Amino acid sequence: MGWQNTQATFISGNNVQWFTIYDWAGAPQNVKSYANLDLRVGLGKKLSAIGSIPVTWSYKYSAVSSNLVADVSYDMWLSKAAGTTGASSSSTFEVAQPAGSKIGTASVNGLDWELWKGPVSTWTCISFVAPHEITNFKSDLKPFFNYLVQHQGIPSSQFLVQAQAGTEPFVGSATLTTTSYTMSIN
Repeated sequence: MGWQNTQATFISGNNVQWFTIYDWAGAPQNVKSYANLDLRVGLGKKLSAIGSIPVTWSYKYSAVSSNLVADVSYDMWLSKAAGTTGASSSSTFEVAQPAGSKIGTASVNGLDWELWKGPVSTWTCISFVAPHEITNFKSDLKPFFNYLVQHQGIPSSQFLVQAQAGTEPFVGSATLTTTSYTMSIN
């Protein structure tokens, strides 16, 4: 039970500012929502055809309850077919929040990330979990996919079919304010 309000407050080119306010209770192991930005340009490319995925994301939490459990993540969906979208039976991998169990550590873009892998519904989720909260992230997401191809056996022929960034609250209340967000697929 609970509520949530999400709104974009500024858009200029591919830079977006937005916020979400929420208060959720009950079933602390269940995600209550996924307020997110969903890129609609540049998708449907094979991983091998993508040169870079530059991103920036600056955000802050405020009015945080003492019981808050939430994540902030990129959800990147791969599929064997170019014309599909995220959570469908043809999706094969999701790069997002932790699911399954920890399978090791991956060094990507100068940080050591916990690597998690497990089934979610009809697809496999592979997660890179940051060593600490990163509230000002400026990077390239393509090296994460390079790692998956080189070390996890993900075929470079997979298509990137959905690219999202958002927050998943489980329980508690907070305001997440994004002061700068960009993503592009080159």
